[in-house]
Amino acid sequence: MSSAAHRRPSFLARRMLFQDGMGSRMRLDGVECKVEGQQAVARVRLSLDDDVRTGFSSAPAAGPGWQRAVAEATLQAVSAFVGGGVVFTLDSVTEVRTGRYPLIVVTIVMHDGQREIFLSGTSRIKDHPPTAVARAVLHGLNRWTESLLTRALNADPLLDHPGQAVH
Repeated sequence: MSSAAHRRPSFLARRMLFQDGMGSRMRLDGVECKVEGQQAVARVRLSLDDDVRTGFSSAPAAGPGWQRAVAEATLQAVSAFVGGGVVFTLDSVTEVRTGRYPLIVVTIVMHDGQREIFLSGTSRIKDHPPTAVARAVLHGLNRWTESLLTRALNADPLLDHPGQAVH
């Protein structure tokens, strides 16, 4: 049902993270969501410098299923960057109205083998609602991304496992 392209972080990504003690953020390169029969199928593409990872997911198309598919595909792509030492579980994704602008709100549980951390993220819906879902997921993970990437880069390649999102 869900899969992701798994590769170790590129040399350029390693150098970028450790040069001058500064990190880099993943960039959202593309979000696609379409309905195939009764399923919403999502693909999310993230990049870190020259390294691109793609997450795929599907969910029932009824109701907010497309939102779940996009959020889980985003978690798949992030997991492909950070490796298997961390597991992300999508708790919820919903659209809410605040003032005159609709927002996407996501809640995520991050398991790192020692603890369970509850995260949340939001994004205003502008032109493309699926992009707002992916941005909300990235917003929720924002404070953790650099440390997770650093840990993945320092991992022993023999112990490195592909990341996964639990659904």
